[in-house]
Amino acid sequence: MRALFRVMIVEDERPTLELMERLIGRHPLLEVAGTFDSPLEAMERYPELKPDVAFLDVEMPKMGGIELAGKLKAADEELQVVFTTAYPGYAVDAFRVNAVDYLLKPVVPEDLERVVSRIVKNREPRAPLRRPEGSGEPPVRCLGTFETRGTDGTLLNWPTRKTEELFAYFLAFPNRLTDKWRLADLLWPDLEEGRSLHNLHNTIYRLKKTLKEANLEARLTHTNEGYLYGADPFQSDLGRLREFMARFSRIDGGNAEEAEERFRSYRGALFGGKDYPWSSAAASEAASQYAGLARMLTAWHRERGDPASTKETLRIYLDQAPLDEEKHAELLRMYADAGETGNYIRHYERFERLLEEELGIEPPEELRRLAERMR
Repeated sequence: MRALFRVMIVEDERPTLELMERLIGRHPLLEVAGTFDSPLEAMERYPELKPDVAFLDVEMPKMGGIELAGKLKAADEELQVVFTTAYPGYAVDAFRVNAVDYLLKPVVPEDLERVVSRIVKNREPRAPLRRPEGSGEPPVRCLGTFETRGTDGTLLNWPTRKTEELFAYFLAFPNRLTDKWRLADLLWPDLEEGRSLHNLHNTIYRLKKTLKEANLEARLTHTNEGYLYGADPFQSDLGRLREFMARFSRIDGGNAEEAEERFRSYRGALFGGKDYPWSSAAASEAASQYAGLARMLTAWHRERGDPASTKETLRIYLDQAPLDEEKHAELLRMYADAGETGNYIRHYERFERLLEEELGIEPPEELRRLAERMR
């Protein structure tokens, strides 16, 4: 049988490295593409080797396996990572970079076989989620609201508020193993541990049942350490925005239509501003990606010599991010350059009031002088 996966092994202990090379080399589905006792050398050779899977030791000098995995996956998000460690406590950290699994040393063939099964399963094509009938919206909307619809377009009624919050958490932090005790503490911080864990198990059951009844895919995995929600980016507007920004660093003719769709799908704060105690970092990330997309779109419209679309993009963005002084200044300069005195004065006065009310400051001196001249 022809090997299906090219493997890179990084392990600073030579005897363990040689053992891993032998074990992996004997497996019919695996082919050793390269072995390294230095993570820095492995990172340098990575583009040349183009492995499908990387087996990484967690504890190594100069750069640990978890840090190395983050750098490799930044270069290729399809790379499957397996950690090797003598300390099971690293398991949760490992899954934060979306690892396939981890192997405890000394590695034995049975454990390797378990991991290979997961690698193969991850390679299998997954059926895409179906859109709600009669709607171009994703089944889950998180940006400016928080609502989930079944494949027939019907709005889901969550059995409890905690079920909805747990689903929100998994959408905000997909493909990441979260310790079950941490989840229980996040959702029920005032309950004693045994009761909060019992509530978590019940809520997981309700979440699976609700999504199944709505005919929505839920790849929710349970391990001894916790839970991992394998989210398809098609499932939510948040996932689509993240996926687009991970794929592209600029807009061109090939992705402009998709970029506009992602841009206009952002209709406000994550989860409609629901005050989940754990959500501030995810909300900041979504807002930052929206700002990045706005910058990419305005640059694209400028390249095409389309000032009308540039200004429209800026206006739409500032409706959602009214305190972005840089973008206000960019729009005001465009009005000034085009001689649009009325638009400049109206926007400047709104901007001036906003800064005074929200921050207690004045607009930058450059814009104040422009306003004086245009009046």
